[in-house]
Amino acid sequence: MKKTAIIASAALLLLTASVNAQTDTTAKPMTAHKDTYNNWDSTTYKMQPMPEALTTAKVFPVIGQYQLTDKSGTASTVSVMLDETNKGVIWIDGLPEGKIKANLRKSPAVYKIPAQKLGEEKDAKSVAEGVLIYDKDANVLNLCVGCTYNAEDPAVAFAAPAEPETTPEMEKKPAKKTTTKTKKEVAKIKPVIYTGSKILETSASVNTTPQQ
Repeated sequence: MKKTAIIASAALLLLTASVNAQTDTTAKPMTAHKDTYNNWDSTTYKMQPMPEALTTAKVFPVIGQYQLTDKSGTASTVSVMLDETNKGVIWIDGLPEGKIKANLRKSPAVYKIPAQKLGEEKDAKSVAEGVLIYDKDANVLNLCVGCTYNAEDPAVAFAAPAEPETTPEMEKKPAKKTTTKTKKEVAKIKPVIYTGSKILETSASVNTTPQQ
């Protein structure tokens, strides 16, 4: 008798569970689950346009033509071109000093002008060390012939020189008289600074190789 009661109770429980399962699946409609990855918004995950291809002018923004002037107001139309065999070298043509070269030191447009001779002849003109920096955001080129290149801060070549400091003691102290012969002074090179903007061309392309 007890065994029959247990079997009947088990059968009743199974029947109740089956009815409840059917009721849950039929009575409650399926609702969409908000999944961050599967339910995405097309405006949020829309395809971005492909980036423009890198051109020589973008990699080396210094190339182009410039209208430069020195401190005295002398204007020069200068062309900056890449070397045919070495893209780390540029040629600057149009300066009163002549056609000179510069070596890339910091990308995208910081160059060192090495001291160089402008020709193979023995009496060829020489050019002192210098610095060239092009600011592509401001579209301004600064060039100095006769300035020492500072690897830590190349722009210091274009800063105004600081005035020497004097103290009251230095002003009162008379200068010492020297009776010995003075040593021969080494001639100092006076730096020449040029500055100006790039000539933006609309139709004609800029020549990026030096002409022989």
